[in-house]
Amino acid sequence: DYLSAVESIGDGVGRFMKRFVITRWIEVGPVIERVIDQWSILKEYFLVYLPKINKNIINNDRWKRIKNQLDQQQTFVRFQFVLYVYRHIFSKPLTWLQQSEPLVHMLFEECSDLFRNVLISFIKDDLIMNKTVKQLFSIALNSQANQKPDSKLEIGETTRNELKEMSTNDKATFFSNVRFIYLSISQELKRTLPLNNEFLRHVRFIHPLLRQHESTRNSMMIVARELPHLLSDNDLDQLRAEWRLYENETIPNEWYEHKSIGVDSQEIIKYHPVDYYWEYIFAMKNSSGNTKFLILSKLVKSILSLSHGNADVERGFSENASLVTDDRSSLSNASINGLRATKDAVKFYGSGKVHEVPICKGLLDSVKDAHSRYHADQEKMQRLIKEKEEAESAAKLLKDRELLLIEQEQKLIDERNVLQRELDNASKMLDEGNSRLEAAVATKSFGDIEVAQLLIGGANKKLDALKTQLNDNSEQMNQLRKKVKK
Repeated sequence: DYLSAVESIGDGVGRFMKRFVITRWIEVGPVIERVIDQWSILKEYFLVYLPKINKNIINNDRWKRIKNQLDQQQTFVRFQFVLYVYRHIFSKPLTWLQQSEPLVHMLFEECSDLFRNVLISFIKDDLIMNKTVKQLFSIALNSQANQKPDSKLEIGETTRNELKEMSTNDKATFFSNVRFIYLSISQELKRTLPLNNEFLRHVRFIHPLLRQHESTRNSMMIVARELPHLLSDNDLDQLRAEWRLYENETIPNEWYEHKSIGVDSQEIIKYHPVDYYWEYIFAMKNSSGNTKFLILSKLVKSILSLSHGNADVERGFSENASLVTDDRSSLSNASINGLRATKDAVKFYGSGKVHEVPICKGLLDSVKDAHSRYHADQEKMQRLIKEKEEAESAAKLLKDRELLLIEQEQKLIDERNVLQRELDNASKMLDEGNSRLEAAVATKSFGDIEVAQLLIGGANKKLDALKTQLNDNSEQMNQLRKKVKK
């Protein structure tokens, strides 16, 4: 009932609060911006309107916590400060990271600027001025001697104006919290940002403006050696020679910058994406008509394939989600890939506008041949399906044959075990007959001798039969194992 209550409260325009998600805490700015925008309405709604329509709400723990925050002037000041931090420190890097063009060559610089901007907000200027990132890391951030006084802490003009209505103790508490926030952010950025990554620092060599910088050649060779299995020693030697040619090449400024005149007649310079520039470099030919920078192109293409963040990946998931809706859940992978390819082509050739995609002969031929290619693809698909079914059928027959052979082998093994046990029993019978015969001869008992001879004869006969059966079993086992090997 919030929106309807706002209409009855006054002339404010009520809007629902944006949801804050802890896993995306760095984007808390828009959430707080909405809260600040409706601060007076929120106070009226929770402190006046709700108690009036529901007197029991004053016993609600959640309402008590909300009331406690709304009653404190510090709450509004803190919101203003956090919004300032978001707008002036995090908003620009977040927007930069959302870009789809290759920016890996600028990632180190952007991260360095972010870390430096946080330090500038609460660390004394003389400790930061003209310092490298490594030197900034050596600053004792938690030392009061290295931090700015309260009057010079960067908190934003709006926040500082709101502080005038607070008591001295509240101001002291607020500035203490500000220092803690800046210190915590600095330590977290120091821990997570790739500011110690030498590869990112050296990969800046692909920037067009650093082409003739004295350290660029060394950075290029460091990166080339760092990329595994990309270039051989001979390639590295050729790369060094190609870079010298590239340094001395006459390259038009139009390849990497676009100049225009603004409304106040001032010249405006905008830089093209780095892949736009390198596309011209890749296309350069020598006097023989061959690619001029063969190894350099290979290296730069590998670098341009590196992403500066995960925005592209997340954007791809979002695009897939918008394509595969509930009423299109049966789309095949080929259809999804086709839709994505079409969308990417429109984005590449027409800047995202279908009517700006150039109509060329190749495009018209592709449209004309689409139906025949579709039929060819269908025939190919059916052929592949048939081949797959045949392969699966053959595999099933082979598996059934193997199972049958295994079953037969196990049967022969079981039979052999039975024969072996019977052979052992017959051997024991023979031993017993021999023992009885020896005893009967010793006692000259002709009756026992006859019984012993019958026992020995039966045992020998059984042993002969069992040995024959075991030989047959072994022969069958050998033949079966030969079939298994085939």
